[in-house]
Amino acid sequence: MTAAVLITDPRDHLLLVHPAKPDGPWQLPGGIVDQGESPLDAVRREGREELGLDLDIQEHDLFAIEWLQATRPGRRDRMALLFAGPELYRDDTDRITLQREELDAWRWATRAEAESMLHPAIAARIVGPLQPDGAVYRETRHEGTL
Repeated sequence: MTAAVLITDPRDHLLLVHPAKPDGPWQLPGGIVDQGESPLDAVRREGREELGLDLDIQEHDLFAIEWLQATRPGRRDRMALLFAGPELYRDDTDRITLQREELDAWRWATRAEAESMLHPAIAARIVGPLQPDGAVYRETRHEGTL
């Protein structure tokens, strides 16, 4: 299970992070939910670890849930949860401290830019307005791949 967060600025741009590995695609802040950890706790932890920020994310901020079918034999299906995070201002972004072992950069991106910079599966989770009335559920199937 993974948990990520959509963080915006006052212009409705998305905060993207870049992994500290060559040619890795831009990502949303977040990561794997540890054993015994809730997705909400995981996304808060990832905010502290990756950005050095204590993000005020609550249960009702759940934005999207996606079930992803395994793509190869021996792999397991997984769930990806996406939370709508806080709006950050300049004072907030001045405090961003990247986890240098995992990330080498962050930036603001318009939704169109984000769609072209993120992995297509991640970009597809960002549907509708960024302040949802309720969570969106999606399934990603890979018919005939197993």
